[in-house]
Amino acid sequence: MPEIRFDELPQRIDRGLAPVYLIAGEEPLLIEEALDRLRQRARGEGYDEREVLHVDAGFDWNRLATAADNLSLFTERRLIELRLPGGKPGRDGSAVLKARAAAPDPGHILIVIAGRLETAQRQSAWAKAIASAGVMSYAWPLRRHEFTGWARRRARERDLDLDTATAGLIAERNEGNLLALAQEIDKLALLADGRAVDAEWASEAISDSARFAVFDLPEAMLAGDPARTLRILARLRGEGEEPVLVLWGVARDIRVLADLQASMAAGERAAAVMARHRVWKNRQPRLQTIARGTPRGVWERLLSRAARVDRVIKGAESGRPWDELLELSSVVARGVATADRREKNG
Repeated sequence: MPEIRFDELPQRIDRGLAPVYLIAGEEPLLIEEALDRLRQRARGEGYDEREVLHVDAGFDWNRLATAADNLSLFTERRLIELRLPGGKPGRDGSAVLKARAAAPDPGHILIVIAGRLETAQRQSAWAKAIASAGVMSYAWPLRRHEFTGWARRRARERDLDLDTATAGLIAERNEGNLLALAQEIDKLALLADGRAVDAEWASEAISDSARFAVFDLPEAMLAGDPARTLRILARLRGEGEEPVLVLWGVARDIRVLADLQASMAAGERAAAVMARHRVWKNRQPRLQTIARGTPRGVWERLLSRAARVDRVIKGAESGRPWDELLELSSVVARGVATADRREKNG
């Protein structure tokens, strides 16, 4: 069976249990809730015992066979959870997992649980063996535009009706932090007690628990969103992020745009520039649009400005690092927004 989407996993569990599962991904809340659903279904079908094995550097893979072979005084069915934090079982572990998938024990269900897996790990022989014999599903992190819809669905499950504006507000306050978003919805459902909830009431009731990474800042800048740019920068500062890392994220895209703009003007293909900087394919069209839509030489000047910010951060020039970062990121975001308006208006 091919890998199934994570939002389809609950329905797959409800249809019937598989002998082996690989449940992994980058959203711990979604993973744990899927596991709870799976455990509940298993208990309902007589899998009354649960054994948890944690794979570490010295893990003996014979323990998996022992766990399956050990007889219980109380039940013939057992749920075995194998937690694989690094997602790399090694040669011995891979062989054991492939063998278990090829010859599953009808009295046991094996669940392999992992966090983030690289592409090579998701396409490894042991992962494919599990997907073929049972179920493999990966919890990808929600993208920004998906949070509002997720919030509305979550609220409906708790008998809380949120309109799009209110759900959007809650999602914005908890962007990048799915657990906090789920907790806010639970809190609102409790406080509302069946009453209608609007954006104003929700704004007073919820906190701002958005969580951002360094790479979120350049994405907001290149989206031409000054307000979000400033909000992310303030949150990164409040969380104690190092200014030098924040500048690295900002300067990386400025450097690409400076090279892209100059190289295209000299007749070089954009694809060659993108390959040189190892830019992901899904980002390439946006960067090309920005490079073409902004005044020639502007990104070279911004790159020089980023170099000055670097000197301020390192104490080689006077100034306040966070103020300098604020000014640089704001200039970029406003410039991109202006270019977008110019292109829209023809």
